[in-house]
Amino acid sequence: MEVVLFVLLLVLVVAFRVNRSSTVDDSNAIEKEIDKDFEEGFEHESVGELSTHGMSDLVDWYEDDLRERKLEQSKEIESFNEIK
Repeated sequence: MEVVLFVLLLVLVVAFRVNRSSTVDDSNAIEKEIDKDFEEGFEHESVGELSTHGMSDLVDWYEDDLRERKLEQSKEIESFNEIK
């Protein structure tokens, strides 16, 4: 019985470590993809900083994204109120 519990515990520990390492790998891959998209999507100066135009584009994108999120939230609230 003790052997079965030990094996079960060992399997759980290994499964947890594998799952955790794949989660960390996924997070790193997402972070790299976001950095790459950011560099490609907004104009940079030679030193890697955003140019004035790139900063303006970033602000415009952020404002549009914020507006879309607020609109989506208001639609969710309206649909929730209709359910009541």
